[in-house]
Amino acid sequence: DGKLILRKSRQNSVFYNAREHYLRDDLPCQLSNCGLCSKLSKSIGSATNKLSSSSAYIIIPDIYVLLKYTDLILSSVQPLSDILILQSILKSIRTEKQEIYKKIYKLLIDKSQVNDARYVLFSDEYHYRAYTSRMQGESERDYQLRSLAHVVVFLSAHWMRLGVNIILLTDTKEAQMKVDAFVDKLVGENDGKSQLKVKSLTVKQFVNEFASISPQLIEISGTGSDEEDDEVLVDSEGSGKSRKKRTIYAEHWTESRVKEEKSKGNVVEGVLRVSGFNFEEATVRSDERSVLIVGKESLNRALDGDRVAVEVLSEDQWQAQSLKIVEDDSEEKQNSKSKVKAPAASMDTAIDLHTQLMPTGRVVCILKRNWRPFCGALQVSSVVEGSDRAIFVPVDRLAPRIRIRSRRVSELLGRRLLVVADSWPRSSTLPNGHVVRELGISGDKETETEVILLENNIPTRAFSAAALACLPDESWAVNETHVSRRWDLRNRPVCSVDPPGCTDIDDALHCMKVPDTRGEFRGKTVLEVGVHIADVTAFLQHGSALDVEAAQRGTSVYLVDRRIEMLPSRLTSDLCSLRGEVERLAFSVVFKMDEDANVLSTEFGRSVIKSNAALTYEQAQDRIDAARKGHSGRGKDAEIARSLVGLAQLANKLRERRVEAGSLTLASPEVKFEVQAETNDVTDVKLYQVRETNKMVEEFMLLANIAVAEKIRQQFPSCAMLRRHPVPTEEMLEPLLQTAQAHGIELDISSSKTLNESLSKLEKLRSKSDPYLATLLRILATRSMTQAVYFSSGLVPLPEHLHYGLAAPVYTHFTSPIRRYADVIVHRQLQACVGYSALPNALYNAQHMQAVADVVNERHRAAQRASRGSIALHTVLLFRDKPAVTHQARVMRVLSNGLIVLVPKYGVEGVVRFEDDMNPEFNSEKQELRCSNGRTFRSLDTIDVIVSVDTAPERRDRVVFNLA
Repeated sequence: DGKLILRKSRQNSVFYNAREHYLRDDLPCQLSNCGLCSKLSKSIGSATNKLSSSSAYIIIPDIYVLLKYTDLILSSVQPLSDILILQSILKSIRTEKQEIYKKIYKLLIDKSQVNDARYVLFSDEYHYRAYTSRMQGESERDYQLRSLAHVVVFLSAHWMRLGVNIILLTDTKEAQMKVDAFVDKLVGENDGKSQLKVKSLTVKQFVNEFASISPQLIEISGTGSDEEDDEVLVDSEGSGKSRKKRTIYAEHWTESRVKEEKSKGNVVEGVLRVSGFNFEEATVRSDERSVLIVGKESLNRALDGDRVAVEVLSEDQWQAQSLKIVEDDSEEKQNSKSKVKAPAASMDTAIDLHTQLMPTGRVVCILKRNWRPFCGALQVSSVVEGSDRAIFVPVDRLAPRIRIRSRRVSELLGRRLLVVADSWPRSSTLPNGHVVRELGISGDKETETEVILLENNIPTRAFSAAALACLPDESWAVNETHVSRRWDLRNRPVCSVDPPGCTDIDDALHCMKVPDTRGEFRGKTVLEVGVHIADVTAFLQHGSALDVEAAQRGTSVYLVDRRIEMLPSRLTSDLCSLRGEVERLAFSVVFKMDEDANVLSTEFGRSVIKSNAALTYEQAQDRIDAARKGHSGRGKDAEIARSLVGLAQLANKLRERRVEAGSLTLASPEVKFEVQAETNDVTDVKLYQVRETNKMVEEFMLLANIAVAEKIRQQFPSCAMLRRHPVPTEEMLEPLLQTAQAHGIELDISSSKTLNESLSKLEKLRSKSDPYLATLLRILATRSMTQAVYFSSGLVPLPEHLHYGLAAPVYTHFTSPIRRYADVIVHRQLQACVGYSALPNALYNAQHMQAVADVVNERHRAAQRASRGSIALHTVLLFRDKPAVTHQARVMRVLSNGLIVLVPKYGVEGVVRFEDDMNPEFNSEKQELRCSNGRTFRSLDTIDVIVSVDTAPERRDRVVFNLA
């Protein structure tokens, strides 16, 4: 077979391009004991699994069955024991959805399939009896179904003597009817095949037929015999007696219409982000503008994270963002059959707003779904005795509830589940979905931790055998070959300073006076300062199996009670960890500095070090304090003390110079949990104490990162892995200014330097009357800005390389390669800069580097969310069994019907929601909420709140606040 394609060259000349398609007569059918195929070459097809002729059925799924019902097909539930995947379908899936392709491909090459389902590949595209070419004018879908029919007819005839039964599985009734027609036509053309054992079923028919054998099929597939109660049914007068479906949501536009309207300027595309305070409000930001979406009808079944097309409404329909807290539908509203209505704009809501009117629109097309698996539990009130239906409530409050079916509904109550949404018809108030698996008992610490990890897509699988094979053997140690090829810095007074219990020590420091032997520094006292970083790339080769897995993980994830590592512990806690009294390989940045912390010279080199001590921040501080009082100790202890004191003095001067240059001092409510060693239970939580030694280490990490950034950008201007912090716009800082002005505080936001000076001035003025006020404003300032991100230097204009928060023209991350993959890339680039090794070709490509940066940015954000989730969980565990307590809180933000408050003692934050009978009146100018009982609340106020735990049966338990 072959194709002749007309093509046009760049010079507009037309030429023919012939494509040949070769077919073979020696490809096996993949049935284990097929006599007809036994004579073929044993090597052909031997790499794939084989079907069993003893199976009751061999299932051949259509492409859309694999795409829509992946969990069902991969479930191994009877009668899904032998699944034959057509190569033509697998090829199309690879184009349609890579994630599903990878899952199926992994099963196809897994030779360990013994007792579970067998997944087998059949090469229909190259089999001379199974292949059929596309007819002229035939649609892609018709060709898929006709090819499927052709394969099924051939295999059924081929296996006739063995009595093999085939189930041809389609996703819809329409597809089933078409494929049946193709089969009938083929059978009619081949009179001898009238006894074919082929049954075509839709997924729904398949589930209903075999549910009595395997009830799990219902919950895994999310299908059933009657889905009418998933929809709103009314008669012409709205009484609900007839079976006519009422349309709730508008039909989504076709992509061609979206493209046409976009060209006219009527449509914008972007990722939809639901408000954290109001689940019925969202924004879509594009390069051109931001568009507000208000109400469920306008959201039109779009979820947080979906890429959507939005039709922009006329200006007379524009609204402003609401400051009202709308956390969730009531159960009655969710279960009602009434039409969902968008809130209408009115003068009443106008006073509820603090921003100007902004472009407002409605979702007209969902370009790319963000239907990830959701964790949650069944809504107790939705479960009716004898029914197999229930409503699933995700722990993510931005996600909608999902209707599911299961014959085990009563058993699933009180358990955390993983559920996938399958569809959301226009006539349904909620999406339909199915249960993927059970996670454990709701409220259990291990279960809730797994929920946090799953919700944030944190990889927790064990490292593969191929990845672990990249590690050196147990006898590895630093040897003379290493020393001969590196700087030998084992005689320097090196030590590390880290939090208590740290085992993945990736940085160490030293400071010592050195002679100016060449006289190049004009008689100045010269201090040698070494920043030594674990040389991870000595063990992690570019492109290795371990490197690929590390790149996918992107970062280590730190929870309150555990660490999910980017690299195997053999590296992180042993070979790469710069432990005390052990020789280790390092990548060092050595500065020559004068006593005023001016950098006289900088050198980069791979080294061998031997840390003299692995200290905690507290231990290092004690040594510095003792040395300043003249108690430095003797011998090695004295050397370490002198080194630490020197580092601390230089760090203070570096910090002063950095702040003078415009570096911001930002803040976040960090806490430290005290955990009982035997039980791993949380016993207390306190604000994290920042010592001089914390700041000391930070200064030298910043200094090294900036020096490395300058070096790699100079050498690789188009592909350096850098980190930037964009300058915030005035609009972004407006809430901060409004809050400050409401208290008579003037902030100069013209630059990072002036903003920091304003906050520092306030800190001095209010140090006695309100010492926490400046910290609050620093927290609000931090939240007003976008996060810093990694990027490829060649794809961003030079002025935008700036790190605003640090007031650094260029910046990167070099100092934590044990736990950050971006640092691994930077190490490879620095190695190439100083001539240790050539830069891998892929790292010269700016687009490839940006793709790596995008993955690392997302993994970093996910790790932060997981860390915050773990803190929230352990805070709940701390308060759950205690009586409600009253604590002082600070008002972080005033909304029209409530407050966002922070309890500084515990670093915990949440909502205080006011009931309607309090008649709250919101004044945006004064950032004030006045209630009918005479109480007035302003942002930054100190108030008393009652802290307790809401043990919601469906949602995740959470700390809640009520006015005292």
